[in-house]
Amino acid sequence: MPRDRALLEECRSLQDALRRHATLADLTGASGSPALERRLERVLFAPRVTPAPAGAAPHAGGTLRAVHWNIEHGNRYEEVERALTSHPRLAGADLVLLNEVDLGMARAGNRDVTADLAAALGLHAVFAPLFIETTAGRDDDPVAAAGRENEEGLFGIAVLSRHPFRKLRIVPLPGPLEIQFDREGMWGRHAALVATIERPGAPFTAVSVHLEVHRTRARRAAQMRALMEALTDDAGPVVLAGDFNSHTFDRGRPFDRLASGLALTLTPSSGLTARLRHPDRGPHHEPLFDELAGAGFDWHRFNDREGTLQLRLGRLDEVNSLPLPLRHLAPELFRWAERRARLRLDWFAGRGWRGGRGFTVGGLDGPGRASDHAPIVAELEPPS
Repeated sequence: MPRDRALLEECRSLQDALRRHATLADLTGASGSPALERRLERVLFAPRVTPAPAGAAPHAGGTLRAVHWNIEHGNRYEEVERALTSHPRLAGADLVLLNEVDLGMARAGNRDVTADLAAALGLHAVFAPLFIETTAGRDDDPVAAAGRENEEGLFGIAVLSRHPFRKLRIVPLPGPLEIQFDREGMWGRHAALVATIERPGAPFTAVSVHLEVHRTRARRAAQMRALMEALTDDAGPVVLAGDFNSHTFDRGRPFDRLASGLALTLTPSSGLTARLRHPDRGPHHEPLFDELAGAGFDWHRFNDREGTLQLRLGRLDEVNSLPLPLRHLAPELFRWAERRARLRLDWFAGRGWRGGRGFTVGGLDGPGRASDHAPIVAELEPPS
């Protein structure tokens, strides 16, 4: 599918304008800030639709097979495409909900990842940009960028469907813009992508969402509350999936780093496993699940309790806050702690379905593999 040259030129201009400001406070205090923000919002509030290739044959009704996957931007695009087209537990899905999807980021080969996957899978697709990036990214991203410059520089979420979309909307969520701009060079906001799917005889609503990771559990719960309020009037079945970042730790306050670092390294293995695999219960539970339950959503039937992310402590600020004696043992301590720290971050939740089941697909996540997250699958039974 041809790229939108006007979008490319506007995104490059916006990236140049954002790079002139070191902090969000500097940006918002600049004289041209209101006009710049209006231009940014026009880009970020415009979902980009890719129609299915001609001749794509929709499956009949019955059980809906859905895949959710945080694909780590599409940095290893070929492995992601291969898994979604040929893995026996992923291929042939009716619905694919994606987090961390790039459009014109050097780390993912400057691809339009959503459009390329839609063509490979023969599905309708919509991409919602969440942020425009001014750097090559974080962690392993500069290596994946291999010295290339970003093109559009957009990072977001996507929904791919065997059946066409009737209605699309983007639901903005409260988020830590100042953290993401000042620390990571990203301008934007967290949001959910809500798509009404025209499945013959059984229409439904699909929601892709990626919650924030930098602040407290209460902040993630506030994001989920805003999403639940936006879905109040959605009639019929709703399937929601995303990386909830349900790690059960609070972040962003001065003492949070030390508390998290000590918990990761000193909690007995059985207790740590229970905490990380069952973040919806226990003394450290994520209240975002309370928001889901209050809005009539069930997640128990649609998920197993396998981990979807192997924590890499070298990526966390928390490890630098450990007491000095523990830091002296850091290499051995980190290897031991990482073996214990597999988190359940990715979830399906549903409302209005007659039944269903869910499972995690192993073998595709980790260093050198398709993504740092494992994909998950839900099979949902529509109402009779």
